[in-house]
Amino acid sequence: MGARAGNKMRIGAIRLQLESKELVIFSSAFLVAFGVGATMLGMVFHFREALGATPGQIGSLSAVWSLFYILGCIFMRPVFQKTSPRSLMLISTSFMFLFLSCILFVRDLWIAYVLYSLYGFAESFFWPSTMGWLSRGVEGSSLGKKMSMYNLSWSMGMIAGPLASGLLSAVDTVLPLAMGCGTYLFNSVLILIAGITFPGIREEVTAAEAEKEGRKLEDKSTFLRFPSWVGLFTTYAVIGMLLSIYPIYGAEGLGFRKGMIGFLLQIRALCATAGFILLGRTVVWHFKPYQILAGQLIMAMGVFLMRSAYSPLANGILIGAIGFCMALSYFNSIFHGVSGSIQRAGRMAIHEAILAAGLIIGSSAGGLVYQRYSMQMVYTSCTSLVLLGLLFQGALVFVYISKRKS
Repeated sequence: MGARAGNKMRIGAIRLQLESKELVIFSSAFLVAFGVGATMLGMVFHFREALGATPGQIGSLSAVWSLFYILGCIFMRPVFQKTSPRSLMLISTSFMFLFLSCILFVRDLWIAYVLYSLYGFAESFFWPSTMGWLSRGVEGSSLGKKMSMYNLSWSMGMIAGPLASGLLSAVDTVLPLAMGCGTYLFNSVLILIAGITFPGIREEVTAAEAEKEGRKLEDKSTFLRFPSWVGLFTTYAVIGMLLSIYPIYGAEGLGFRKGMIGFLLQIRALCATAGFILLGRTVVWHFKPYQILAGQLIMAMGVFLMRSAYSPLANGILIGAIGFCMALSYFNSIFHGVSGSIQRAGRMAIHEAILAAGLIIGSSAGGLVYQRYSMQMVYTSCTSLVLLGLLFQGALVFVYISKRKS
């Protein structure tokens, strides 16, 4: 009886640790995504109106943020490996609060560029560590369900953030940035409290220690991570254009109010959330290459049709379709990226670096093309990029199928 009671207590303790870990990860993902969503849209209007930035400079701003995010994901991996996930989350949100707070008081465009770059570098500490931490020791349908909840958490933040930002920007362009600062500070306090309340979280092993245990197992990574990563890059090139250039076009080219632009971007996030829920509750798409290609084809069609979309309804429908395709690309990348892998934090860093690289291309090139030519040319360029990626994905899928048959 004593041994059985002891086993029950140990099982209960493990279950409590897992539940508390997920609580911290999911709530933090929501708060940080809310802050990022509010800041990204708010920064576009703030730099345009308060600092007099051109569309090309605004696109470059997003590109610089993404570049430093990539540099953090790639070159800070040794730090990720040797530091506990909770500590990385705390460091990230604390410095994001610090750098964004400084931007509020800056009137020089180039100083703001430097601060926003450091803000992106600090953010690189957050997402790879949380995803790697959540996916430890989980495979198959359980992995899909946990990642679905995680994706639901951050996507809900991305729904609320741009909507609030659009409304606040209409009052003052500083308000969305101030709201982002408050969100990051609040999240840092919550992480500190969680470490005190749940000792198991405070004692969580580092990624290096987890991988050392994982080396005892056979690596069963799937080749489908490669076409998934290609789709992630092209998808986020489109998203980079939507987040940084579309708000300017919507306000100056289509005559939409800022609140309407925020609502349209919210539709993208809502459809992405629906996609995350659906994909998390189904397994039929797991390890199926053709759904990867189908999602990219729909994405290309949606972006191309936006050339002729002038009403809020038409824009909302097409942006919603792009949002669902974004969920498919994102979920394919994280699921097929970590499935069977023993280096999960590293794979998530690759995922985030590819995602940010797509944002760089979409925002910087989109801004230059829009400034020099037109938004229709931006849409055409994005469509061409997605179709080019689709051809490359098709070649990779052919290799995958050939390997399975041999």
